Amino acid sequence: MANNLYFCRYLVNFAPENYMLMTDTRAEILTFAENRDSFRFTELFTYLNELFEISKVTLSWYLREMVKNQILFKLGRGIYTTKSVAIKEYEPHLRSEALKVGSKIQKAFPLLTTSIFDGQNLSDFQHHLSSNNAIYIEVDREATEAVFHFLKKEGYTVYLNPDKDFVYDNVDLDANVLIVKPLITESPLIEYKGVKTPKLEKILVDIVCDDDLDYLHGIEWHYMLENALGRFSLNRTNMLRYASRRNAKDKVADAIKEIE
Repeated sequence: MANNLYFCRYLVNFAPENYMLMTDTRAEILTFAENRDSFRFTELFTYLNELFEISKVTLSWYLREMVKNQILFKLGRGIYTTKSVAIKEYEPHLRSEALKVGSKIQKAFPLLTTSIFDGQNLSDFQHHLSSNNAIYIEVDREATEAVFHFLKKEGYTVYLNPDKDFVYDNVDLDANVLIVKPLITESPLIEYKGVKTPKLEKILVDIVCDDDLDYLHGIEWHYMLENALGRFSLNRTNMLRYASRRNAKDKVADAIKEIE
């Protein structure tokens, strides 16, 4: 009970009337939520403003504290429930074509560390869905050109570490294209059917860091991060360690803090 009421007592200038107001507001939120499997922020906001005036900023604060104290649970961006949500491990998946590409590279370059990422995985977290059928191949930096030329000889449409302008102007992400990029050392990887692929921690950091994924930067990345945090188990220490290697530790840490 003490944990559940902690956020109600946290006022800079505490006064009894403020405590009662906060308690009543929380009670109204729970009244609205209790007979629903889930609800949206906008639905709750409309309901509360029929009872009393409350701003979106204030309501967001209440919801953050109630989620923090496990009174409510997030299902996604702006979607909440009173039912405990089981946080699960993210399971990567690769299309047969991605697995085939990975196997070919492993056979041709057996000493290389290779990571294969299927662009279709990005839709698992997106708010504004956009098609991405590209297969991303990351290998040791000194081997990127050799792998690029090998895949070209194999008949693939392949690009070598393209920047955002080149992607916007020349790369059709709806098509089955290959993109070869350097692999950052100590990247969080996991094996899938004999092929290494990025862990969720790496995927989320790469999205905000990689120039060729510029179309997902900004608000969309924040949504994807929030969605992932609400649905899957994340090793924040490993994620921030990898972000540090990509000179993005502060940006990622601030975004996580803002969401949680």
